[in-house]
Amino acid sequence: MNIRYSRLVTAGILAATFAQVAAADIIRGQVTDASGEAPLAGAIVRIEGLDRSTTTDRYGDYRFANIPAGDYTVSVSYIGAEPVSQTVSVQADTTLDIRVGSDVRYLDNVLVVGSAAAQAGAINQQRASDAIISVIDSDGLGNFPDTTVADSLSRVPGLSIETDQGEGRYVSIRGINTDLIAASINGVRTPSPEDRRGVLLDGVPSDLLDGITVQKSLTPNVDADSLGGVIDLKTISAFDRDGRFIRAKLEGAYNEISEEVSPKATLTYSEVFNDKLGVALSLNYQNLAIESHNNETGEWDFLDNGTAYLNDDYEQRWYDLTRERIGFIANFDWRVDENTELYLRTLYNNYEDDEVRNKFEFRDLGDAEDDGTVTADSQTLPLNEMDAEVRKRREVRKIQTYALGGTTNRDAWQFDYEVAYAYAEEDDSDNHDVTFRFEDIQDAAAEAGLTDSDVTIDFSKPETPKFSGALLDLVYDPSNYFMDAFEEEKTVNEDEEISARFDVTRDSLIGDTPVSWQAGVKLRDREKTRDANVIFHEADDLNLADYVGADYVSGWRLANPMPAWPDPDLTAALRNGAGPGFELDEDATNFDSLAEDFTIDEQILAAYAMGTFDIGNLTLVAGVRMEDTKTDLSGNIYAEEDDPENLQTRDVSNDYTHWLPSVNAKYAFNDKLIARGAYYAAVVRPSFGEMAPFTVFNDDRDELELGNPNLDPYEADNFDLSLEYYPTELSVLSVGVFYKTIDNAIYEATYERAEDDDGNLVPLSEFLPTVPVNLGYLDPAQLADVEEITSFINVGSSDLYGIEFNYVQNMADLTRALDGFLVSANLTLTDSESELPDGREVPFLKQSDTVWNVAIGYDKGPWDLRVSANYRGDYVDELMGEDLDRYTDDRLLVEASAKYKVNDNIQLYLEGKNLTDEPEYYYFGDERRLSQYDEFGTTVVFGARLTY
Repeated sequence: MNIRYSRLVTAGILAATFAQVAAADIIRGQVTDASGEAPLAGAIVRIEGLDRSTTTDRYGDYRFANIPAGDYTVSVSYIGAEPVSQTVSVQADTTLDIRVGSDVRYLDNVLVVGSAAAQAGAINQQRASDAIISVIDSDGLGNFPDTTVADSLSRVPGLSIETDQGEGRYVSIRGINTDLIAASINGVRTPSPEDRRGVLLDGVPSDLLDGITVQKSLTPNVDADSLGGVIDLKTISAFDRDGRFIRAKLEGAYNEISEEVSPKATLTYSEVFNDKLGVALSLNYQNLAIESHNNETGEWDFLDNGTAYLNDDYEQRWYDLTRERIGFIANFDWRVDENTELYLRTLYNNYEDDEVRNKFEFRDLGDAEDDGTVTADSQTLPLNEMDAEVRKRREVRKIQTYALGGTTNRDAWQFDYEVAYAYAEEDDSDNHDVTFRFEDIQDAAAEAGLTDSDVTIDFSKPETPKFSGALLDLVYDPSNYFMDAFEEEKTVNEDEEISARFDVTRDSLIGDTPVSWQAGVKLRDREKTRDANVIFHEADDLNLADYVGADYVSGWRLANPMPAWPDPDLTAALRNGAGPGFELDEDATNFDSLAEDFTIDEQILAAYAMGTFDIGNLTLVAGVRMEDTKTDLSGNIYAEEDDPENLQTRDVSNDYTHWLPSVNAKYAFNDKLIARGAYYAAVVRPSFGEMAPFTVFNDDRDELELGNPNLDPYEADNFDLSLEYYPTELSVLSVGVFYKTIDNAIYEATYERAEDDDGNLVPLSEFLPTVPVNLGYLDPAQLADVEEITSFINVGSSDLYGIEFNYVQNMADLTRALDGFLVSANLTLTDSESELPDGREVPFLKQSDTVWNVAIGYDKGPWDLRVSANYRGDYVDELMGEDLDRYTDDRLLVEASAKYKVNDNIQLYLEGKNLTDEPEYYYFGDERRLSQYDEFGTTVVFGARLTY
């Protein structure tokens, strides 16, 4: 959009906003269930005769301004209950509270507990929204169906997840990967403890939440830093319920691989004092034992005849870890008077992995090309080197958010204000990794008198290759291994953001058309730092036989035996260079500690103006957002095996502005049929690791790797159309299409310096112009020997499009014979295309063509049952080359749960996760070429919940 024109539009909207004159009276109130204790969010409240409507907020509150004095009929529509109407006489500031549903709590129309309640809450909030959203709501007692936020989000239409150790960690929205979407806690942007923008959503326990909203079409009052949508985690509030609320949960989780019971406990307390002060506290603790079995390969290549062969390493990995989560929420809400509410919302989350990883590695398997035999299902070759490695680490991740703010109403005006602080940290400062190597295996085979010193790798089951050969007796003898390297890490990543916002809203009338004008400003100041500290020691005469505890991993599931050595507790004695004959490897230590450190300061100043127009059955939200971005980046220039005194620092500053219009339209044909359309522009800054200004030369100075601080941000135009049909009291059938055109997508690229006919490198003057990365800050002498440059670049236009289907049904609405049964299903089909500089067309990373969910539940009387299946199609995980890109294979997860209410205060439950024992599989270009395979096993959860 033309900047000058945008400023005129913005100025016009602001002028119209502040030109309105306060008029008439106000009507406000709260909508609850029949008991009066459970506020209902998303209820549609109408003033008949005035054609005025609004929706209730999370506390069930609604408010109308500019209402002429007189008598009116106010109606409430809430899916899952019969409509309710009441008359009211409006004089000045009038209060009207409305209850819907039956007279008996827990039964009939509005259920304030159980799956039906959660389903009703989600449907109503989605129906009432002016934007396109998906909602996961807790039941009336704050119970969530999943352990982590990511696992819950996998059930939302269009969302899929990436896992870590069997648990959901990162979320993709409509094929847009986690670095290009945004997450927030109570509206405060969540920082990332890693060197990326994507947020880990397995660290926040779902027990601390009261709901999750995924906003797929953005309005101008929302930060525009997302191409796919915004995930907002809503923590508990005392005003979510009436009076005192206490909940205690105690459970255990048994995994068939670890064969351990992992405890988890949650204690929640909330109370409202004098209808003024609300206090909500929640503490969550989990100590989860995880054991996973893994094998993976480095890379594959092709023979001249087209046969694929493994030309790198093969590894077996055994992970044995304890994942401890401690989460705490303290939220305070103060209703100062009927016009002002203040709040303090805090979240502290500590996520700690105490991990042991043993790795057994068959190295340099590419010799099969020249010295072995390769078939479609096997390869035979001489084995030259083996590694036995153990890593013991304590990785601590912290996420904290604090928000102080409030809302003040003055007649037709509303003022919202907030200051917030968010902090994330990843601390790897308690970590050691030791490698023992078996070298000159062929010489050892000759000394042992082996006539056949080859190994054969059988790929007939590509997920779990099997090795065979007489040589393996030597391979599994720990006395043949000597220490190669001992590594200790003390690396810390930090992400800190301070923000402040102020919004003003004015309700007015243009003729008979109600219009809500809104404008605001926001400042976000963020600092991201990475401080790597890695220490390497070497020793030639330490034998692995002295560091063996158990011989093999018990219950190992994969094809080849898995050694349990080296023993991590024995190798821990070698920390701080305590091993005999240890020598500090200064070059490796300096390189890994200095090469990729960075500091990035990012400041975003945003302002917006928008209007919400209620034009009969049409609700239109239109406006524009301006975001001005300033970045100051600092990184190091360093060469492998160089003197640290030669370290150089590179500082770069950038400044750019985006004007981002958006329009969201909702048209209600009637109470059952709603059409939506949306357009919004968005901008996503490059990931921190991509734009960090590090510059790294290898030891020969012929390879250069660097970040690109001059990357342009992603820019996208997003379009949505959808149709929603609510055929019965508690059901919805919807279909939506979406299209995104994205400029400046970022990919990693490598450029190789060509040779002339005589085999000499072409001049730098010919090579460097072919590399679209600024290298002018380097001395030509530094680049003289460079033959290969790897960095990150922008590509041209990319397209992503798809269609979503969603169906939710209370079966009792169809026939009373199925009373209590609930059914839900959704399907998302997407496709995308980006063109790389070499002309190759590839899909967006992490984008699955097909995602679907199906769930069948039964919620009646004391029983609440559910069986669900989640399917995610395969997707490109990493670009490696034509026919060799790394894919994540499709995956189907089946889960089930049973909850039994003993009485109004006690509920028992039993859940099964990954009931089909589904593994995670990655491959290179074709499913016959293993990249990585993990098994996590089935988990059974049992527990009890006490509510008072």
